[in-house]
Amino acid sequence: MPLYTTELRMRSKSGEWHWVLARGMVVSHSDSNEPLRMIGTHTDINERKQAEFALQKSNADLEQFAYSVSHDLRQPLRMVTGHLQLVEKHLDAVLDDDDRENMNFALQGAKRMDAMIVSLLEYSRVGRKSSPKSKQLSRIALDNALFFLEPARQEAHAEIMINGEWPEIVASQDEMTRLFLNLAGNAIKYRIEDRPPIILIHGHVEDNIWRVDISDNGVGIIPSQIHRLFQFFSRLQSRAKFEGTGMGLALCRKIVEHHEGRIWAESEGEGKGSRFIFEIPVKASETA
Repeated sequence: MPLYTTELRMRSKSGEWHWVLARGMVVSHSDSNEPLRMIGTHTDINERKQAEFALQKSNADLEQFAYSVSHDLRQPLRMVTGHLQLVEKHLDAVLDDDDRENMNFALQGAKRMDAMIVSLLEYSRVGRKSSPKSKQLSRIALDNALFFLEPARQEAHAEIMINGEWPEIVASQDEMTRLFLNLAGNAIKYRIEDRPPIILIHGHVEDNIWRVDISDNGVGIIPSQIHRLFQFFSRLQSRAKFEGTGMGLALCRKIVEHHEGRIWAESEGEGKGSRFIFEIPVKASETA
């Protein structure tokens, strides 16, 4: 017998409206197959629904706050950078080596802050400004990302191998492309000098879950530090050696969670490569 489950609002005897989870089934039909009798239950889920609505509003407010602050901060920061460059040019004849070094530190700091703000903007746009979820071949997003990464791949002499299963999924193509850009880009970027990167990207489907492994032979991660990887502005490598804001993996985490999945990393230690794995449902929700 077919079951049904739905959420609805019902008015109580006191006149208050409550959210209710209704479950039931038809247990008898007429000769013309019309339902005659059914059994079921109603469960009051009002507190849960109110908590969900409050959380949704809080998340929306936080995203709007991050977007507004990030957007508004860029303009004065550009002014600081522009005026520092003008001062440096105007005083070029009288600056000594220490002055030039200090001016360069100030300019680089301003540029780094601008890059961090741009990263915050990208983070706040996940689920709001990206393309809506739709049915698509998962391999398209990977191919798009690798197209953009081709100059970096050639420069690093990286070998990228792709195998496994690449099913049709419900996803935002913009976000999935960004996810692969960050993960495959990191595998190219965090390489050991004089060791060409070897990157394996493998897809696998089991129990309606699509799992993607991206492994490399790069610098690796100290196992005790792995928990820091997906935090805001978290950097495990020296800025002098590897550029970046430390927001790339936080963005990856948000994209995967927006697709109702999870992401994690594994490594045996420094110099032993890394492995990043994410899982998302093959048929995730088509809501934005």
